[in-house]
Amino acid sequence: MCRLAAKYILFTVNLLLTLLGLFLVGVGVYIAIQYKNLLDDVLGIQLNQDYAPTGLIALGVVVFIISLFGCCGAISESKSTLKFYAGIMGVLAVAKIAFTIFLFVKMSDLKDNVQRTIDQNFNDPAQNIAFHALEASFKCCGTTGPDAYSINYNNLTAPTCCEKFNKDPTTTDDANRICTINEAYPVGCSRLIATTVYNFLRTIAFVLIGFIVFELMAMLLALYVAATVPLPVVNAPTTYYYY
Repeated sequence: MCRLAAKYILFTVNLLLTLLGLFLVGVGVYIAIQYKNLLDDVLGIQLNQDYAPTGLIALGVVVFIISLFGCCGAISESKSTLKFYAGIMGVLAVAKIAFTIFLFVKMSDLKDNVQRTIDQNFNDPAQNIAFHALEASFKCCGTTGPDAYSINYNNLTAPTCCEKFNKDPTTTDDANRICTINEAYPVGCSRLIATTVYNFLRTIAFVLIGFIVFELMAMLLALYVAATVPLPVVNAPTTYYYY
């Protein structure tokens, strides 16, 4: 009874891992597109960290394939298949542990890099359009808040700091195109965007921890099922006696 329970639990866990593998691929694709648009195309940051989304996509594909393999091993109760599957799951768990540690170590550096670059772009006239686009998208104003504009703009900020303008950016109404410090979004863009990037990467790290737990569970169940698979019954040859 325990063996059958372990068998079906193993099948269920692998089914969940298959779905999670697809989810990880989707997250990797999302990061590859949105992460590049935000940090590269919009902010002009060249971080040379495209390996992060690529690594997530690769891990997702591997988990998906191996999980399907595990489902087949659980149903067929093949000892060699289950042991091979357990070994692969162990390797994947170790790889994810290393990648998760890497994320936790590097995400603070990335946050500081993003914040520093946004601060630099605020004072770069060539980046005005990109910076104002960030203000409208993230509902923030300046680098540290509306006061970042007060020195040069006499208590006025960019129109993109106001909700009334962002609701209709094509407006020709001067009242909607003028944004005072009191009307502007109170939060600065530098820390807000950097924190958003940091929290997103931290979420990915915790998702990976979930994967690790599932994979270790699947590995142990596979080894247990393989160890308890009954030996095949060999029919003894029939002996005929002649008198």
